[in-house]
Amino acid sequence: LKLPKLRTLDVFSGCGGLSEGFHQAGVSETLWAIEMWEPAAQAFRLNNPGTTVFVLLKWVMSGEKTNSLGQKLPQKGDVEMLCGGPPCQGFSGMNRFNSRTYSKFKNSLVVSFLSYCDYYRPRFFLLENVRNFVSFKRSMVLKLTLRCLVRMGYQCTFGVLQVGRLRLECGRDRARRTLPLAAGP
Repeated sequence: LKLPKLRTLDVFSGCGGLSEGFHQAGVSETLWAIEMWEPAAQAFRLNNPGTTVFVLLKWVMSGEKTNSLGQKLPQKGDVEMLCGGPPCQGFSGMNRFNSRTYSKFKNSLVVSFLSYCDYYRPRFFLLENVRNFVSFKRSMVLKLTLRCLVRMGYQCTFGVLQVGRLRLECGRDRARRTLPLAAGP
């Protein structure tokens, strides 16, 4: 039994490592990606020629069907899976300056991920970050994130994975909130 691949939007995509894992597992087809840093966006485009890579998706929330370049924007109902790893610098234990304004701004980008989740209401999502996301500010960010997602109707789980055990190159632990069940009525 071959199931259809989930139409996926990768937010904070970087060069596409997170969505590539889903692709290799046969779970999803990344049709859209959002990445503001042009070198990473270009790498994503080169590795995924069938994916439309956007710098921002601000137009879609105002009801536009295409952006200023004429690229078709994903609409409500198009996105079945949302994945992303908002910037982690502010949560990282390696950052001695995580209370500075720039780090606080980076931390606030978790809310951008939540807004995409709220707008598109995908069947599934995966939000990935560093281990300290779970305990940062006495778990306030994690609690707020989970509360928002539950309020949207999602059933959520989270955990800390040692990615080295998954045969990945990076030996750092990662925090993950996942998606096992779609939102109910």
